[in-house]
Amino acid sequence: MNNKPAKYGFTIVELLVVIAIAAFILSAVFVFLRDAKTRGRDARREEEIKQLQNALNVYNVNRRQFPVCALNVINSSDDCLSQALLADEATAAVPQDPLGGYAGTCLGAGSHVYCYESADGSDYTLYYNLETDSVSGKSAGWQSVRP
Repeated sequence: MNNKPAKYGFTIVELLVVIAIAAFILSAVFVFLRDAKTRGRDARREEEIKQLQNALNVYNVNRRQFPVCALNVINSSDDCLSQALLADEATAAVPQDPLGGYAGTCLGAGSHVYCYESADGSDYTLYYNLETDSVSGKSAGWQSVRP
């Protein structure tokens, strides 16, 4: 008859190996989710800029020109572009950047805002800042769009 008690449980080394593997998996998931969020915000920016272009085209059809505005941040309410598009009912709402909203400066380093300018109403330029290189044909940083 064996009088030795049975050993149950894990050794310290086994526990450390399991914890290390779990930490590695969690860090990989975290990096993937973080990158997915930034790519998602960039995709949203592209879609919202297209919506702004569509609203500007409606405005142009109605008024035979684009809103005349100095370079400024689009804040969805009292900026020059938002007032013009909403008053003309060219759009129901004017979008803001998903990361920065309207807090920042046009073309400023680290700013994530949408900006608009049109000197004479014959054309315009929209500016927006991408976080990643995930949009085909575009690199991270400030982008400009014209009609």
